[in-house]
Amino acid sequence: MKYTTLYAVITLLGCTLVGCSSTCDSNPPSALKLDNILQQSFNDEFIDGREVIVAYVEIPPNTSLERHWHPGEEFHYYLEGKVEIAIDGQPSIIGTPGTVGHVPYKSMHTAITGDEGARVLVFRVHTEGKPVRYLENGSEQSQ
Repeated sequence: MKYTTLYAVITLLGCTLVGCSSTCDSNPPSALKLDNILQQSFNDEFIDGREVIVAYVEIPPNTSLERHWHPGEEFHYYLEGKVEIAIDGQPSIIGTPGTVGHVPYKSMHTAITGDEGARVLVFRVHTEGKPVRYLENGSEQSQ
């Protein structure tokens, strides 16, 4: 029941924020941009020690992000462009506008764009108090 409610919350957030796609610039992004637009703890009675982070991400053309993992489940809604999400041990996700993707808990992955770059809404159910991501080299990033 907890997880059904959690997925319903994520779906509703996605539907609420889909309007962003109509306000996005149609030119490819010129630089990596990562804006956390929501960070909210869940009620402890619902899911103890977790928060939801919603981020708007722009990845420039012909870019490969550093390999990393998150202390949480990650869900994507692809707004513009095309991006490959390469996840260790799994088939890549090819994100195109209007599609969704999922990166499992603590899975090492990267994002790779072609000539278009990409704009993505990222929803993460995250372990409270942990860095946003851990790079493959072991360093932590808080944004």
